[in-house]
Amino acid sequence: MRPAKALRQMSSSESERERDDALARRAEDLQALRQAEHDTTLAGDSREVSGEISLVGQHPADVADFTYQREMQQTTQQLLDRETAQVEAALRARERGTYGKCQECGRSIPAERLEARPEATLCVECQHRLETGRPG
Repeated sequence: MRPAKALRQMSSSESERERDDALARRAEDLQALRQAEHDTTLAGDSREVSGEISLVGQHPADVADFTYQREMQQTTQQLLDRETAQVEAALRARERGTYGKCQECGRSIPAERLEARPEATLCVECQHRLETGRPG
């Protein structure tokens, strides 16, 4: 094998390892975020959290604040669930040997995109179509 070709192959495999490591780190980060969210989530109903016997005696602003906090937690949980599903899909693609290939069109996902979003399973064009709801 010629030195230039060997260097390109080595560089390519190093790049793949770095992306794999980034994907593993992303999975670990999401797990830590999910655990932190779970540990800080308000539990029970508002009477348990506020110490009130009844919801009737509370000031409307207190109830609104509690409702807002619940909605924020639910939104955060939904975002974490979606991100986790994306990481799991990328990990499955890696196991199948298709990581780095767009699951829609089959083209290679650019290395820059995988560096920025190691969990990406779609190329930029297919991701854009998905997000905008435009047909391919």
